[in-house]
Amino acid sequence: MELEEALGKLTDRMQIKREHGVTLLQTVLSNAEPSQRQELLAIVTERVKSLINAQQWESRHGGFCAGKILVLSGQQRAFEDELLSLAALHLEDLEPGVRLAVGECLYALGKMQGISVYSSVKDRLLLSIQNGFDGDLVSGDESDQDGLEESPVKKPPAQQRNSNQALTGAMGSRFLETSIKALQRLMEGCGESFHEHVTSQLWQLLLKALSHTNRFVRETGFLCVSTLCQISPLEVLKDNGGLIASYLALGLSDNWSQVRYAASISTRTFMRRTLEFKSDYFPKLLPAMCLNRYYGAEGLRLYSQETWQLVLGNTGKEEVAKCVDVVLEYYIAQSTAQNHLVKEAACHCMAELLGKIDPERIGSLVPRVLTTLMNSFKDPSWAVRDAACSAMRKAITGYPEEVKMLLPQLYVLWFAHLADNVRNVRENSAFTLGSAMRSFQEAIEKSVVVLQEILPQAKQQVDKPCCCHGSQHFTQCTSAEARLQHGRVSSAEDNMNGTVSAITLPKPVEACDDYGFARESEPWEKSEGGIYLLRELSAVAPDRAAKFLPVLAQLAQSSGYVQYHSLMETLYRLLPSIAQNLGKRTFKPHLELFIDPLFSALTCGQRLSENASGFCVSKLIEFIGPNIFKARLDSKQLAILQSSPLINANSMTRGNAFGNQFNSSVM
Repeated sequence: MELEEALGKLTDRMQIKREHGVTLLQTVLSNAEPSQRQELLAIVTERVKSLINAQQWESRHGGFCAGKILVLSGQQRAFEDELLSLAALHLEDLEPGVRLAVGECLYALGKMQGISVYSSVKDRLLLSIQNGFDGDLVSGDESDQDGLEESPVKKPPAQQRNSNQALTGAMGSRFLETSIKALQRLMEGCGESFHEHVTSQLWQLLLKALSHTNRFVRETGFLCVSTLCQISPLEVLKDNGGLIASYLALGLSDNWSQVRYAASISTRTFMRRTLEFKSDYFPKLLPAMCLNRYYGAEGLRLYSQETWQLVLGNTGKEEVAKCVDVVLEYYIAQSTAQNHLVKEAACHCMAELLGKIDPERIGSLVPRVLTTLMNSFKDPSWAVRDAACSAMRKAITGYPEEVKMLLPQLYVLWFAHLADNVRNVRENSAFTLGSAMRSFQEAIEKSVVVLQEILPQAKQQVDKPCCCHGSQHFTQCTSAEARLQHGRVSSAEDNMNGTVSAITLPKPVEACDDYGFARESEPWEKSEGGIYLLRELSAVAPDRAAKFLPVLAQLAQSSGYVQYHSLMETLYRLLPSIAQNLGKRTFKPHLELFIDPLFSALTCGQRLSENASGFCVSKLIEFIGPNIFKARLDSKQLAILQSSPLINANSMTRGNAFGNQFNSSVM
C-alpha cells in the first residue's frame, strides 16, 4: 500500500528517502477519494504525532515534514493546534535538521492561521534568539567562528564563569541560526498580517545577527531582514532606513561570498520598498552594490548586476558620479582586502570609473586611482595584477597626462611583468605597453631596448623542472620551508600530520615586495613576454619590429627544453598578426626561416603546438598567397600540407592543385 510505504520512508536514515516519503504522502492524500480522505488523514495524523515524539531524530524530522503537508491540506485544525505545541517544544531540538523542519511547520501554520501563530510562540522564539546572543557573551566559545576573517565587531573580554555558565551559553548559541530561520519562515507565512508586530525591538534583535562573528548566523540574519523589509510598513523603513542601510553595507562588504549574497538579497528588497526616497541611501549602498557587479563568484555577480538594473535603470552612471568621492574611497579600501576576489573586483571598478565617469568630475581623483592600481599591480594574486594592468590601460587612454607623471615607476612594473610567472599577466602587460606606445613616443624606444634583451632569452633555457607547470604556485610571501618542499612528492605522512598544508600558508601581503612573482622567471617566459611585446610594437612601429624577425626564427629553431612547445604555441598564435602588421613586402623575405619549424610542429605530437602551427600556416597562406607559400616547400612538407586536418582548406582556394609544378612568376 502506498500510504504504508510513504509513512515507512519518513523514518529512513537517508534524507533523500525521507524527502521521497513526504512527496509520496502528498501524492496519496491528493489522489484519495473524498470518501476515504478523512480516514486517511486520521491515520496519517496519529502516525505523524508518534513520529514527532520518537527518540530517533530521523523520525522526528520526517514527522515534522509530514506535519507541514497535513497543515497545508487545510482539513486538520485540531491537529494544527497540537502541532504548534510540538513545534514550540522542539524549537531547540538537538538536531539541526529537526529545528529546520520545525521552521517549515511554523511557515505552514502561519499561512493557515495567520498572526495568532506568532502570538503563541513569540515569547519562546524571541527568547531563543536572545539566548543565542547572550550565549556568545557568556561562553566566549569561538569554535564556530570564521577562521579566516576578522570579526566586524569586537567581543568584550571574557568574564569569569563556571562550567555551567559556559555550557548554557554554548547551547544557546547553537540554536541561534535555526531560531532566526524559524522566525523568517513564520514571518513569510503570516505575510502582511505581521505588520503590527514589526517593532523597533524586533529590528534591533535581528540587526545584531548582521554583525555576528559566525558567518552562517550573518547569512541567515540577512535573509531574515530581507523578509522583514518586505513586510514592514513603509514608515518603519523610512524612520530606520539609515541604520538599516549601514548594516546592509556591512554585509555587502563581507569577506564571505555567501554573506554578501544574502546581504544583496536584503538590499534589493530594501531598495525596491523605498523607491520614493532610495537616493538617501546611495552614498552608503552604491559603492558596495557597484563593486559586487564584478565579484568573482558568478551567482553574486549576476544577481548584483540584475539588482543594479532594477534599482537604478539607466541612471547608474549619473548616481555614481554624484557620490564618486565616497565610491572611490570604498574601492581603495577594498583593494587592500584579504580576499583576492574583492581586490580584483575593486580594480575592475576603478577601470570602470576611468572609462565611464565624466573627466571633469573624476579628474582630480585620477592620481589616487593610479597610485592604488600601482600597488595592486604588486599583489601576490595574479588575477589582481591582471585586473590592475587592464585598469591602467584605461587610464592611459583617458588620462595620458596624469599617467605621464608616473611613467618611470610604471615602466619598471610593466617590463618586469612581461616575465611574470602567469601567461595572462605577461600578455596583458604587453597590451598595456602597446597602449603606452600609442600615447608616448618614449615607450617605443624603451620597448625596443627591452626586446633586445628579453626576446632571445629562451636560447639560454636549460631542460629543468619548472614550478609553473606543477601543482603548487609559490610567491615571495611563501615560507622558505615551502619552497624547499617543492620538487619532491609529499608523502602520506606529510599529509596526515599537516606538514605540507602548514608550511605552504602565505605570510601577510605586506611582506611581499617582488610584485608577486612565484619564483625567478624562466628564460622562456621572458622570451614569451617579448613575443607579446613584439606584436604590440609591430602595430605601432613596424619598421622597428621587423628587425626582430630573425630572432623569432632562432627561437623556433632552438628546441630541447621542456617548455619549448608552450613557447611555440604562443609564437605561432601571434606570428600571423605580426606578419600582417609588418606587411607582405617586409615579411615575405623572412618566411622561409619559419617553414621548417612550422611543419615540424604540425606533426610533433603535442596537441596545442600542432593546433597553433596549423592555425599559423593557414593564416600565412591567406596572407602571402597559396602559390607563393607552396613554392617554398619541399615534397614532404607539401604532403603534410595536403593531408593535415589542422590546416584550413579554404586558405588554399586561391592556389593551384598541390604539386611541384609552379609558374616562375610566383617567385
